[in-house]
Amino acid sequence: MSHEFILRVIMEGGAAGFVAVAFAMLFAVPLRYLGYVALGGVVTRVLRTMLFQGMGIEVAIATFIACSVTSVMFIAIAPRLGVPRPVFTVASIIPLVPGIDAYTCLLTLFNVIDDPSSFIGNNAYLIVHHGMRCFAILLSICLGIAIPPLFFYRCRSNDV
Repeated sequence: MSHEFILRVIMEGGAAGFVAVAFAMLFAVPLRYLGYVALGGVVTRVLRTMLFQGMGIEVAIATFIACSVTSVMFIAIAPRLGVPRPVFTVASIIPLVPGIDAYTCLLTLFNVIDDPSSFIGNNAYLIVHHGMRCFAILLSICLGIAIPPLFFYRCRSNDV
């Protein structure tokens, strides 16, 4: 790994921690829990970047793994703090939302609508490629947050 890659991972992690805390503040997460949210955002983004760009794993699979790790991390931490797990996990995964893919897909779609005489072949490819990639990342985020609790909370109804 090069120094540039390590610097990029550190910068992305810092930015992800900031974004996660900012999103958590929008939903009135108490101040004492914002450090945990920042940690979750950093871990999630750094793990996805290391898997995707460092190891060459597909972005949707790397996103699923990163979200699953964050979900498991907060399954362990949240009960000790007496706080519901989604308080941490939802804000921590926000830095993984595929904004560039969604923007590119919609911008290309608007270009096709505005100028129907333009060549549709390349534009159709961009719409489908970025749209499906955006969908795959969003699905990976949802499954990565939802599946781990199914394994850890399987017997919760029997304990009540």
